[in-house]
Amino acid sequence: MMHTRIERCFLSKFSLLLLGLLAACSFQKEKTEEVSESIQLSREEEMAQLLASGIQQTPAWASHWKSIDNLFDPSAFQLSKQLEYEDLEWPEENFIQAGNPFFPYLIPHPDGLGVVDIYSYKVVIPEEGSVAFNPDSEVIFFRSNGMRQRLLFIGPSGGFQEAVWVSPDYLMVSGFFEYENGVSPMVWLVNVADRSYIEYSSPLRISQYPKSKYLKEKLKNIPFPQDEAGTDRQ
Repeated sequence: MMHTRIERCFLSKFSLLLLGLLAACSFQKEKTEEVSESIQLSREEEMAQLLASGIQQTPAWASHWKSIDNLFDPSAFQLSKQLEYEDLEWPEENFIQAGNPFFPYLIPHPDGLGVVDIYSYKVVIPEEGSVAFNPDSEVIFFRSNGMRQRLLFIGPSGGFQEAVWVSPDYLMVSGFFEYENGVSPMVWLVNVADRSYIEYSSPLRISQYPKSKYLKEKLKNIPFPQDEAGTDRQ
């Protein structure tokens, strides 16, 4: 009988201890999940703030899309995807110096680490003949250490129209992308520190969008050709 009572007492204490450990583990797991969710939420909030800041700093771009369709809402962008981009970097000094038609549109890094160019690849200015548009577009970071780094590239289905530094690590690039059901305003938040970007798309779809209109209005010092009706050739 004595042994039975001891065994029952031991089992009872062991069960209580086991339940206590399980409860502690469960509590710790819940706290870990809460912290993880909090960190994720904080990052999403941070990105949303950077996105809003960038759009506020490019009012001409927002006004352009508002003029295209009054339903354009700069606060309606939705996260589309997050990707790491291929690290394409090679030695090349910045050729866009004072006197170059693209010089006024360079975007200096806030800490002086270089300048960003989003137009010289897209707009082709030959020594002879008319100004033309490259079907592709790219965003280039000319670093102050003499390196040229490609931050973004897109084919004929899209284009880059504006860019602004929203922090020393993040460059916001705005433009468009053509889906099967129409052209949509797009925004990319490029993290130049870890070589990744977050893509945001607007729910707006435009069936007929003049793709070169914004650049022709933005780059006023470049003699773009026009057809007889004064409209875009692209």
